[in-house]
Amino acid sequence: MRISHQQVQQSHLLRNDVVLVDELGFAPLDDTGAQLLFRFVAAAYERRSLGIASHWPFEAWGRFMPEHTTAVSMLDRLLHHCHTTITDGDSYRMRQAKTKGGTPLKN
Repeated sequence: MRISHQQVQQSHLLRNDVVLVDELGFAPLDDTGAQLLFRFVAAAYERRSLGIASHWPFEAWGRFMPEHTTAVSMLDRLLHHCHTTITDGDSYRMRQAKTKGGTPLKN
């Protein structure tokens, strides 16, 4: 049996008690990226803690993943035992830029 590079990386990541994924959805995932991410989430499910940060609401995850069913299946595992925090308003960087007198953004 041949072990792929992705399986080695996944195994290495799953040695940690907590894995944080930041900016999920910043760029669209292709089929391969979505499948690798799903496999990682499925492997971590009920075994490791995952922290996910994304600017997308859950119902819009199908917009950056090529398959809606992959997004639904991944969210099913992620949300089963989760604590969800939803933030709103300016980011820390925006607030800091405003206090320094940065150029105001036009809507």
